[in-house]
Amino acid sequence: MERRVLKHASSLRAFPQSLVALGLAALLSACAIPSGPEPNRGGENAAGGSMTPSASRPGANNSANGRMAPPGEGSPDSIHDYPPVPAVEPAFEKVPQYADLWARIGDGLQLREYYQRPEVRQQMRLYANRPDYFEQVGERARPFLHNIVQQIEQRGMPMEIALMPFVESGFNPHAVSTAAAVGPWQFLAGTARGLGLRVDAWFDGRRDPAQATTAALDYLEIQHERFAGNWLLAFAAYNSGPANVGRSLRALGEDAAGVDFWRLPLPAETQVHVPRILALASILDQGREGGFAFPEIANEEALARVKVGQSASIVLAAGIAGVEPERLRALNPGFRQWWTPPDGGPDFLHLPIANAGALRRALIADPLAIQVRAERYRIQPGDTLGGIAQAMAVPVELLRSRNGLSGDLIVAGEYLWVPGLNGTDTENADGADPLALVGDMAVAGGEAAAEPRLHTVQPGDSLWAIARRHRLAVDDLARNNGIAPGDIILPGQQLLLNEAPLIGNSAGSGIHRVRRGDTLGRIANRAGVPLAELLGWNALSGNETIFPGQIIRISPPGDNRRD
Repeated sequence: MERRVLKHASSLRAFPQSLVALGLAALLSACAIPSGPEPNRGGENAAGGSMTPSASRPGANNSANGRMAPPGEGSPDSIHDYPPVPAVEPAFEKVPQYADLWARIGDGLQLREYYQRPEVRQQMRLYANRPDYFEQVGERARPFLHNIVQQIEQRGMPMEIALMPFVESGFNPHAVSTAAAVGPWQFLAGTARGLGLRVDAWFDGRRDPAQATTAALDYLEIQHERFAGNWLLAFAAYNSGPANVGRSLRALGEDAAGVDFWRLPLPAETQVHVPRILALASILDQGREGGFAFPEIANEEALARVKVGQSASIVLAAGIAGVEPERLRALNPGFRQWWTPPDGGPDFLHLPIANAGALRRALIADPLAIQVRAERYRIQPGDTLGGIAQAMAVPVELLRSRNGLSGDLIVAGEYLWVPGLNGTDTENADGADPLALVGDMAVAGGEAAAEPRLHTVQPGDSLWAIARRHRLAVDDLARNNGIAPGDIILPGQQLLLNEAPLIGNSAGSGIHRVRRGDTLGRIANRAGVPLAELLGWNALSGNETIFPGQIIRISPPGDNRRD
């Protein structure tokens, strides 16, 4: 739908001379009343309606034909003919009213010229075997899609981009590719950090749809500019990297401005990926006439953002807001723990709009209502989760949720946070802040993991300057952050200055400290244990992301095997 803009500049330019002439004539002599109807000097506006004065002058009488009689100058039948005042409507943009969010997406599609390509039609035939595709994936996207559409619209980018997470991940915030790309937009950790996303044991911005969308649009705009404004090349660069696209252009002897995209010798995955996005857009463009089922998604924001502060309990927030804890965490998939980070942002939660008010009111009344101040307890041999819960007078379910446990497995020598029901527990007897212990970065045997040293990139910073300032080798600094020495860094990005501590396995502990490059599968293979058992011992899911320095149990409790 083309948006129409009403403007008045041209109307004003048409009036000055005639207005002055007619005004002087009216002052110097009495003019005869014209026999015909008053002409419409204002013309028509862009919407097709006539432009007429919206109000008469003070004290004027309005006749049926629109002429005005000055005060005390007779009846409407004997009035002088004053030139009509041109109606000047302020310039404004008429915002279309959409039946639903799908219609708004369809209105912003810009790449229709490619929908009839045979490569696109082939992907459409494959989707025809999945008429419920939009319904299933759309349900996962429902809480987040409006924000994505808004961000794309504000930048004037093609709305086909809103369908990229459908292809990238099936809009699964927890999706992990074989190459370790994570989240709905499928970012590698190094790329994500380079675009300003936080990726650590507390928060993974790749999984947060709103933050990941901002990063994805930034990246696409960079590629769009790099490849001469060609969106198909930008899509291809997003999927396989700009280096691959550049090599394909050189192989064909073409430049980005004039290349026939469909002739490029791109990787096989990319040759499918780009037309798949266009195929979904074409199906959406056809609407429900194409036989596809679309979930009803209103063209309105579904979530509200509430600032909760650092170390805020998601469970307590859910209880106050009247939302199931699992549901609230699903709406905030970036958080890797059941509380917000203790060392900075994000320090807010997204809640259904209907539930956000209750939490806001509670935080106004008591800003610490959901803060986690817990006692740190070191697990002793023979301890059970139920026994600790009973001794500490807290429900076992609360103890389990605060520590991100899916079962009752605990390991002697590790630590539990034991919060109170109101989240206002006292600190440890020795006065140490329990939040200094970083969740799954704790070291079995009582040694605290070295605190990560972070540097927030400032305008004008470079890897070389930061490395020199902190007496580091540029290669080491780049390696610590999973990037190349020549990669671009952006203001606001956080760089890890020290390598995550790689303390060897404690003798007889049966644990493994994650090293850079480790995966759960590799750890299981190296330890000679089934992956399913390793996941169970550590309360992890198969698609869980692990981080250097993290503790992984490689044998069941009581087993003294080493890595």
